[in-house]
Amino acid sequence: MGAPAGGSAASYAPIPTHARKTKRGLSTGAIVGIVAGCLTLVLAVTVAAVALALSGNDTIRIKATGVSMEPTIRESQVVSATKVTSGKYAPKHGDIVIFAVPTGWLAGAPGQMLMKRVIGLPGERVSCCDPKGQWLIDGHPLAEPYVKAGSISAATPTDILVPDGRLWVMGDNRAASNDSFTRFRATRDIGVATIPVSAVSAVVKL
Repeated sequence: MGAPAGGSAASYAPIPTHARKTKRGLSTGAIVGIVAGCLTLVLAVTVAAVALALSGNDTIRIKATGVSMEPTIRESQVVSATKVTSGKYAPKHGDIVIFAVPTGWLAGAPGQMLMKRVIGLPGERVSCCDPKGQWLIDGHPLAEPYVKAGSISAATPTDILVPDGRLWVMGDNRAASNDSFTRFRATRDIGVATIPVSAVSAVVKL
């Protein structure tokens, strides 16, 4: 091919092109999905935390350090108990309650907590025992399927009236329990043998 008019040789060079930058990122739909997922997770965690906090406020865990509540609660067994506001506990027969060791029960044990079962309520007559070894509440035999076999209370005649605002409590293992019965046998003092209703700090959940 000849040279173009003007006598100068033509030069050919590719015309440079600028590559279009590809936009990187998430679509609007993806972003909305991620935000919604995060909000759901935060809500779930918040609900779980609130539930845990409420449970922690109402429930305590306590370990049995003796055999007085066997076979219902074994030594070293950990149980849950619902805390009660002082003065708000409404006692019922058969409740297993937690309370601070009363004065005159255990020497050298300030602050120690005990677990016993409620047997006599305020104002009730508690007596021991009928020919079958059953305790009597206001003259009626008290059914106690929880008592450990072979641990029926010693045949010490007992006939007391539970003072107002107090409870007569006993362990399920009657042969190895420091409770209202053993304290009354030792002192013959109904004030020492019973505990204030207001002393109950929690009720065991089984």
